[in-house]
Amino acid sequence: MEENRQLWRFSTHTAMLEVAAKECYGVHFELFSADAKFVVYTGDKDVSGLEILDGAYRRFNIRLPAQVEFVFLENRHLVEASLYPYFTLLGQSLGSVVLGCEALLKCIPDIYIDSMGYAFTLPIFKFLGNCHVGSYVHYPTISTDMLSVVRSRNPRFNNATFISKNPFLSNIKVVYYYIFAFLYGLVGSCSKVVMVNSTWTKNHILALWGCNDRISIVYPPCDVQAFVDIDLETEPRENTFISVGQFRPEKDHSLQIRAFCKFLKKIPEGPEHYYLILIGGCRNLEDEERVSHLKKLCEDLNIADNVEFKINIPFQELKRHLAEATIGLHTMWNEHFGIGRVLQDSLMFHVLTRLPWDNLLAPSLMLRSP
Repeated sequence: MEENRQLWRFSTHTAMLEVAAKECYGVHFELFSADAKFVVYTGDKDVSGLEILDGAYRRFNIRLPAQVEFVFLENRHLVEASLYPYFTLLGQSLGSVVLGCEALLKCIPDIYIDSMGYAFTLPIFKFLGNCHVGSYVHYPTISTDMLSVVRSRNPRFNNATFISKNPFLSNIKVVYYYIFAFLYGLVGSCSKVVMVNSTWTKNHILALWGCNDRISIVYPPCDVQAFVDIDLETEPRENTFISVGQFRPEKDHSLQIRAFCKFLKKIPEGPEHYYLILIGGCRNLEDEERVSHLKKLCEDLNIADNVEFKINIPFQELKRHLAEATIGLHTMWNEHFGIGRVLQDSLMFHVLTRLPWDNLLAPSLMLRSP
């Protein structure tokens, strides 16, 4: 990097800019001076930069204090999970290498920070682009828990039933996961600065990347200040369960619906007094199809009148639902303390969750007590 160069370029990959912006904007303005130049790589070609920024404000109540430029990429389809029905992790990682090369050819930054989990792009920018590289990790691409699931042959969203029931295929997948975990640790070690969003993520990244001397926890930069003026004691509450999270398979929304169905069958006053609201974002057609399947599940369980879906809603509407609901619901296995969980903790009287124990024990995570 040239010593007299005045403009720094901050770069990140994103497949859903408004969500990634929420996670990373709380980080980068603390790191650089006001004259820094910020560049964001994005594959969202059907929107303009202004529309992305307006979307971030509408959905997260964040208005950026500095100008951000956008570099639009053509090959984002190479990192879509639907393109790789088998060996998905490897396929997406190799696809991210191609996407990273395209990004580097279009804009060579001084500092590159990946906030989307494309760790395999780090050596591309470090060695080919001669950039300083860093990472903000929401959730590790692979974890020791994922290895444990395959070894124990438990069927999960990332471990198909036909594999978990077959010892030979399970052993092959274990070997594949170990090789991938080694490669993931190798590329992750290129990161000069590592930021993670929770204690749980930190422990897994330490086990895989070996970066104890350069890792920091940066908790999700949620706008909880917007909730401070709400009086939790006097605000009227409805008999509503609320779930906040993107409609991805690991969020396990179907478990929430089935659990809510069982709850309705056990209450004496009747199901018409209780509701479940599922709030989340859809990144692509695959997520939209997942929502359609969830709606069909509600119909099959005869609880469609008690379940509402709120897709990509504005921040003010999200705030209203959180203030009115009584119980927060979160069913992701090994939840990494993301934005959805923080928002629920800020306003919910009761939260039912599968949050890891080490995250629950961190006293600094207590944003406010109702």
